[in-house]
Amino acid sequence: MDTGSTKKNLRHYTRIRAQLEANVLKNDETLVTVNIANLSRAGMMFACDNAALNAMMPNTTAIIPRKPVQLTVQFTVPVVATQTVMIKALCNIVYTRRLSRDSFQVGLEFDSVENNGYSYIEQYIDAQQQAG
Repeated sequence: MDTGSTKKNLRHYTRIRAQLEANVLKNDETLVTVNIANLSRAGMMFACDNAALNAMMPNTTAIIPRKPVQLTVQFTVPVVATQTVMIKALCNIVYTRRLSRDSFQVGLEFDSVENNGYSYIEQYIDAQQQAG
């Protein structure tokens, strides 16, 4: 296993680098589009700018563990070379991290995933790990 492309997170799931686009939804309409930087069976991490962060978390000063900021996230993962599957998940923001003036990371954990979304995420992660 290439340790440069995967690392173990504290939730006992391997994170893989991802170059996927995600739509953050509010009332089933796209609020903002962000990039998924890594994905695991437990959640994902976004890379975004300040405008996207403010759109996702308006009027939120700090993340409180017992009162999570919840987002609906929709993204696609390839299941075979020619087919992608849409995944829609309700996520809790676990952390935000500022990297520079206009570069942020947002960590999310899955609260619930619609239909067979978990299975497709697992298939995608397994395929990426096998590809190395």
